[in-house]
Amino acid sequence: MTEPHPHSHFLLLLLPFFFFIALPASSNDSTYPNRPSHKCGDVLISYPFWIIDNESTAQFCGYQGFGINCTTIGDRSIPEIRLGGDSYHVQWIIPESSKISLVDKDVLTVLPGPPDRCPRVRHSRINLQTLPLNYTSHNVNLTLHFGCIECPVFATEIPCFERKSCLQIMNNVTEDETDWNEFSCTGDVVTTVIRDHINRILPNLSTTFGEVLRLGFELEWWRMDDCDKCEESGGKCGHHNTAGFICFCSDGTTNKDDCKGTFISTTKF
Repeated sequence: MTEPHPHSHFLLLLLPFFFFIALPASSNDSTYPNRPSHKCGDVLISYPFWIIDNESTAQFCGYQGFGINCTTIGDRSIPEIRLGGDSYHVQWIIPESSKISLVDKDVLTVLPGPPDRCPRVRHSRINLQTLPLNYTSHNVNLTLHFGCIECPVFATEIPCFERKSCLQIMNNVTEDETDWNEFSCTGDVVTTVIRDHINRILPNLSTTFGEVLRLGFELEWWRMDDCDKCEESGGKCGHHNTAGFICFCSDGTTNKDDCKGTFISTTKF
């Protein structure tokens, strides 16, 4: 039987060392784009959300699907997140209550000039899929039916559209049992707004509904799957494009499972 080359044992000893230094870690330096918080316009982007940029293609500290683009429009920086294939502007993030406020990009005016008095949402509610997100109890659904021959008595006609369109207020858990076929509408979109905002403008809903759309809606988040050990040990969950899940620790290291586990990098934050 052939004896192993004498150098092979030495190489085997080096393998854990190579793996040990392979993964770069985050940085506390103010120029590092994936530090725990980042100001984009008036919004503080903080964990579990993170800024999308060239560095985040390698690794990021935050939940998958929670990446936010900081887009410059004119002299403004606009935080924007994509959920369910559509874009939403971020109004605020409150980590203490695990809530985020979003506005559909279709209706938000960011360019100079007066707001569009007849904004149209072009897609329905977000398909949250497996993301640890859900609508808060502060929301209510609006269904916009376009191109109808008439509006039923329980709906509000929106006169600014070219063809007759009807707006219906629904609760999040209420199914619409109305047979809209008899009104011959050409299409419909379901969107979400804050219930208190609707109640405030209800008497003038037909002419001011755009204002409610621009005030947005709320989502709440909960702990991501497989993140328990990391966060309970004081770490922050993240992702590396080679290693997969990683845990960012306060001492500047990144570990595979939690901040008491096996080190995979010792570079300081």
